[in-house]
Amino acid sequence: MKRIGVVLVLMLLLGIPLFSQVRLDMGIDVPLGLGALSDNEVFTDSDVNDFLKEHILPFPELGLYYQFDGGALRGGLGLRAFTFILVTVYWPNAFIEADIGNFTTALNVGGGFFGIFGLVNESDTGNVFIPDISLWYRFGKAFRLGGGVIGLMLPESDTMGFAYYIGFKFRNLFD
Repeated sequence: MKRIGVVLVLMLLLGIPLFSQVRLDMGIDVPLGLGALSDNEVFTDSDVNDFLKEHILPFPELGLYYQFDGGALRGGLGLRAFTFILVTVYWPNAFIEADIGNFTTALNVGGGFFGIFGLVNESDTGNVFIPDISLWYRFGKAFRLGGGVIGLMLPESDTMGFAYYIGFKFRNLFD
């Protein structure tokens, strides 16, 4: 049974590049506020949100994906990472994007694995769930300006933390 699983994973890893493009997303996200969602209630701290509105704390973002279809509706699988000062956090991620005029709406879902490298190097698997929904205005094919909400739900809690942000991204496709 394990051999069948290994063969299927190898077929998937070797077959994906035949039907997709490699995509590199690079950008900066600036959080404007933090909060938590628990039992259908939203909790925020006005002191933290005031601090984030007064001080710009940019977080570099990087995404490396296999993208499927290049039309108005795209999807992809890959790895997403954020850098926080001297530590980079990464996780597997899937996305779906739809173009509506000059706007692009994006839904990202990640988790299952969580890694950290930099001053601290560790990784773990588990029920980590990282959703992100955003809306971007496109300037040409590569540059986007917009914002969204990213969440984080850990396995030992029924509370989901979130941050809402603005930012910009550059998208590069490798044929």
